[in-house]
Amino acid sequence: MQTVLLTAIGSASAHAAHLSLTATGYRVLGCDIYPQTWNVTAADVAAFFTVPLASDADAYAAALLAAAREHSIDFIIPLTDVEVDALAPRKAAFAAQGVTLCCPDAPVAALCRDKLRMADTLRAAAIAEVIPTYTAATLPTDAPFPLMLKPRRGRSSQAQTVVRSAEELRWALALRDDYIIQPFIAGDIYTVDCARDTLGGMVALTRRELLRTVNGLGTTVEICPAHPLDAVCKAIMTHAGLVGVCNMEFIQSGGAYCFLEVNPRFSGGVGFSALAGYDFALAMLRCHAGEPLAPAPAFAPMTLAQRYEMRVTARR
Repeated sequence: MQTVLLTAIGSASAHAAHLSLTATGYRVLGCDIYPQTWNVTAADVAAFFTVPLASDADAYAAALLAAAREHSIDFIIPLTDVEVDALAPRKAAFAAQGVTLCCPDAPVAALCRDKLRMADTLRAAAIAEVIPTYTAATLPTDAPFPLMLKPRRGRSSQAQTVVRSAEELRWALALRDDYIIQPFIAGDIYTVDCARDTLGGMVALTRRELLRTVNGLGTTVEICPAHPLDAVCKAIMTHAGLVGVCNMEFIQSGGAYCFLEVNPRFSGGVGFSALAGYDFALAMLRCHAGEPLAPAPAFAPMTLAQRYEMRVTARR
């Protein structure tokens, strides 16, 4: 039996990934920066341990390497962006210990995580409809308000803000220097779960987000079989050289689907895709093990919703 470690076991995708991998016969471990009693899924895994913040990349990687030796871990799947940032440049060190890190290679991960570079790359390649994207230094003086500001390497819609005047823009830019700036667009959000193996096989499944949290987690979605965005995402994965599972987001505006971002990890709503008929958690392992992806079924249109689970994790 092979062992898989899911990092950030309290994250939104952890429960679905755990269910899938254990049902397939893997031994699944979990880790988190918070104690076991602070989240539900931590009590379900075969073993749990705490780790340092991934923002301290050296300490975080060292903790995972030590855990890999102790628990005979075969695969590590990072579930958050900051963990991908920490681990992607260290894939060789883990491979030398017999551990497969299930995240893109460092140059690909860096491209995915850089919203400005990715927007420029896709615009130059004419692969997707891209929203005009600027920095504070390149923003035209006559840019119309409102404007959307996003951290260049942001995660989960955190620190995004909409400004409606030059004064609001000055205030926002004084708070941090890593914003990218785009015209604000209102519209429906589409999330696409995607996988690409080392042999060029690809699967994509698009869903429209009907309800979502302020941090961008879909809670009610509509599955959209054979959607035009499936082909767009496959082209993006191929152009970027992305191997493994990722999710991409788009906003529909005026009949066009405008690219928002690539997240080089599971989406928080990856369980929706599992319920719709495709196991992206298992696909992640197959991609990084050099195996071909399982073919996608004929997806059916459906509406899916999730709810939170409450459980006693400790008694005093």
